[in-house]
Amino acid sequence: MKTLIAILLFTTSFCFSQSGFIEIEVRDSIRIKPIKLEYNVQISDSKFLRFNDSGKVSKDNSKLKIKEKYQELEVFLKNKKYKIHPLNNSNYQIHDYIGFWKYGYAITLEKTEDLQKLISELKELDYITGSLGKMEFSDEEKSEERLFLKLLNKAKRKAMTIAKLSDLRLGKIVEFREVREVDNMTYNILDTYFVSQQNSKLNSTNKVLYSQKSKAIVVKFLAE
Repeated sequence: MKTLIAILLFTTSFCFSQSGFIEIEVRDSIRIKPIKLEYNVQISDSKFLRFNDSGKVSKDNSKLKIKEKYQELEVFLKNKKYKIHPLNNSNYQIHDYIGFWKYGYAITLEKTEDLQKLISELKELDYITGSLGKMEFSDEEKSEERLFLKLLNKAKRKAMTIAKLSDLRLGKIVEFREVREVDNMTYNILDTYFVSQQNSKLNSTNKVLYSQKSKAIVVKFLAE
């Protein structure tokens, strides 16, 4: 009986000593430089919509004007020696509606530093809009690993401070999870032609473009 009581007391003591936790939530970010990107330039069809006497859009006339500007844009970009491809392939067009079909080009930039130059040159054309398209980054797995390491170190520093103030000894990590970052990746507008596209935060330093990737995690440590 005494042995049983001793075992129960030991078990209770052991469980209690392992039941203390410190949970930390942290957010941080790292910079990643794109190695290649596309900038999409599209004819702004609203500038060429014409209405007839009945108030309806004159499609033929408007589409003719848009096609003229489309060809003018192609000549402009080729003269500047840019690598381009159409935003859409006309072979796959289903409808002939002006506003449905995108007339424009994707411009491939091998150096992100060329983006500001491109935007400046495009300001000569008052009938286009522009936005960032696809971007490529070097070794995204390593950049994510670098971000998680930064987050874990930040969480550990905070947990150690709390443990010290609480007169506890910080133990190992028992839980790690990623939580939703409200503004995980966003864009900063650099120019009136610089329109946001999906999840990435772009900034420019000395006219060099870089992406800022952020995450949020929760880490739970043992503490006793």
